[in-house]
Amino acid sequence: MQKCGVLEKDDKIILQSKSILSECDLCDNCLGRFFVSSTNLSSGRRLGNKIRNSINFRIATKCYICKNLFSNIDLYVKMMQNVSTEYEFSTFTVGAILKQSIIERDDKLRSRFHLRGVDGIKTDVTKELGKKFIRKTKKRIDHLLPDVTFTINFKTEQCNVKTKPVFLYGRYVKDKRGLPQKEESCRDCMGKGCIFCNNHGIVSFDGVEGKISKFLYEKFKTERVKFTWIGGEDKTSLVMGNGRPFFAKLLSPKKRNVRLAKKSNLNEIVIHDLRKIDHIPNGSIQFKSKTKILVSTKNNLSSNKLKKLKQLTDAPIEITDSNKQYKKRIYKLKYKKHSLQSFAVEMEADGGIPIKRLVNGFSVIPNISSILNTDCFCEKFDVDQIYLSK
Repeated sequence: MQKCGVLEKDDKIILQSKSILSECDLCDNCLGRFFVSSTNLSSGRRLGNKIRNSINFRIATKCYICKNLFSNIDLYVKMMQNVSTEYEFSTFTVGAILKQSIIERDDKLRSRFHLRGVDGIKTDVTKELGKKFIRKTKKRIDHLLPDVTFTINFKTEQCNVKTKPVFLYGRYVKDKRGLPQKEESCRDCMGKGCIFCNNHGIVSFDGVEGKISKFLYEKFKTERVKFTWIGGEDKTSLVMGNGRPFFAKLLSPKKRNVRLAKKSNLNEIVIHDLRKIDHIPNGSIQFKSKTKILVSTKNNLSSNKLKKLKQLTDAPIEITDSNKQYKKRIYKLKYKKHSLQSFAVEMEADGGIPIKRLVNGFSVIPNISSILNTDCFCEKFDVDQIYLSK
């Protein structure tokens, strides 16, 4: 009997193949997979065909392991193509969910014939899907950080698509009072996304978070956005100057190659410097801010007494939150008396100082109320500038 090609020098492959095929019928893919790692071939199917021709074994009518799954592989590749038409991507990977009985038969046969270092059938299925999808679409496979992950469920004959998040950095300016920074989470899912909130996690779009989210939904065809805010402000506060920085994580976006304008007016807020980044920085992000505060007092104050406010720049500000204590600094401070019971403060300080508590003294030492020896109230505060620490 004449052997062919890569099999001429490997009688072991021929002998093992005869033993396996004498016990069960296998398709070319499943047969070739057992030996392809010990040859120079890249295709298990081609190797399986060569082995079958070498030993004159008939073609299996039904594969013992996969039940002819590989004969329908083109249908699943077509399924991947169909579901991917809505998505922008350059790289992908593919996974598979197989019936447990297929995996068990594969494991049993590999154990029975001591076939070590051999890919399992799930690996082979995903490789075959990937190779065929590459030929059809010219996309590149990336197992580490793919733009798109396909999961073929062979039990339900469905294809699920999950896309890599898009990360953004930007700043917003808020020149109208009455807009909250954050929206209330959907009560049905607590912000995780559900059918009642269209997977957004929020149900209102009147604040900063809602307006930016809506803008990003439309641009990137995404359903949900997670924000990392660099500080916060009151509903009544303005955010001026270069704006407040923020980071956004877009979950399952369909669009990735989006051109972003330098400035976008979203009705009552303006976002600018919006751009894609590789990732959101880990840990606490340090920043400084310039803030204007309007303060009212319970008792009349003299101009001389207001001079004591300069003490706030002499020592760190100690802040206590839920048994956690941390320190911040105020670097510059100036004030202007408006009336006997009101004045304005302008300060440059570390980010993270709770402005209202700095005024009224709740768990902040030193504070404006204690220094002036009278109850003080923050009527409003506005953010003039925010600087990210390098």
